[in-house]
Amino acid sequence: KTCAACGADNRDPALFCRRCSRRLLSERRCPNCGRANPPDAQFCNKCSTLLAGAVAPTPGLTGQLAPQSLLAGRYRILRRVGQGAMGAVYEAEDARLSGKQWAIKEMSDAALTDAAERVEALEAFQREALFLAALDHPNLPKVTDSFEAEGKHYLVMEFVDGQTLEELVAGAGRPLPPETVLGLGVDLCLVLDYLHSRQPPIIFRDLKPANIMIGRDGVIKLIDFGIARLFTPGKSRDTTTLGTPGYAAPEQYGKGQTDARSDLYALGATLHFLLTARDPADDPFNFPPVRRLNPAVSAELEAVVARAVATRAGERWPSARDTRRALTRAGAGPGAAAAQ
Repeated sequence: KTCAACGADNRDPALFCRRCSRRLLSERRCPNCGRANPPDAQFCNKCSTLLAGAVAPTPGLTGQLAPQSLLAGRYRILRRVGQGAMGAVYEAEDARLSGKQWAIKEMSDAALTDAAERVEALEAFQREALFLAALDHPNLPKVTDSFEAEGKHYLVMEFVDGQTLEELVAGAGRPLPPETVLGLGVDLCLVLDYLHSRQPPIIFRDLKPANIMIGRDGVIKLIDFGIARLFTPGKSRDTTTLGTPGYAAPEQYGKGQTDARSDLYALGATLHFLLTARDPADDPFNFPPVRRLNPAVSAELEAVVARAVATRAGERWPSARDTRRALTRAGAGPGAAAAQ
């Protein structure tokens, strides 16, 4: 994909130019509402219209529920807000509680022909339901219901009226203000500290701007726990490679056991993106100094991000709590981050 601003060539899935960080034009523009969508999108992210060149969904897959249809005799579907290979997310209203809206996540295993993969996908979905139902934190969506209907599995959770941090940066067309990123970083540290403090610890494993919603009230919510898991002590390495290129730590590629520091790497990559608008997927594991791309960022904040994305886990911040303290010091002004 060629950047219209500087002419640089980029990978097809890239959202931002690797050279100038400008937003890249999407190859799929919605014929219904005109929304620009990522080149691999099958449905419009705004109105859910099937995009030109996308393959129409086949029976048994997700994303088939029509607006105004009633699910489980209670949830009236308003619109589809997201679509993936094995899952979809709808906005729905509660027929029993007037004025109440929910986000309903749908999962089907119809696309999986391998029995082991089918079992793994279902277990991941059930694990997400158990995780969220047991958690209570202002930065996590509250799960209220889960059920199976017509061969598909559903999770009902709090609906967040807002946008993802990825959409926020894309809409602005530039990095977010450093003071805004500092506040977001502190909030993310608080919720990661909560997850990592559970017994056993919960490692999110796919922290990225697209999985962080910010509501109209300014409150962030971590979404999509589909690949979260309970950390099992005693294992030398993970059995599967999970995460998103650019945000996933090196150890998530089969080189070791993931732990809390893997989430902190993803946090650092997320903060780097928010401060520079540079897509880390263009060059995984390589993070240019933040101030080289955005001189408005303080040296203290740059140092916090640089340590978070260290290749070796032992060189990163020890915990989310330590990272939060460092961010707080960085926001206090020059020299504060060095004080211990």
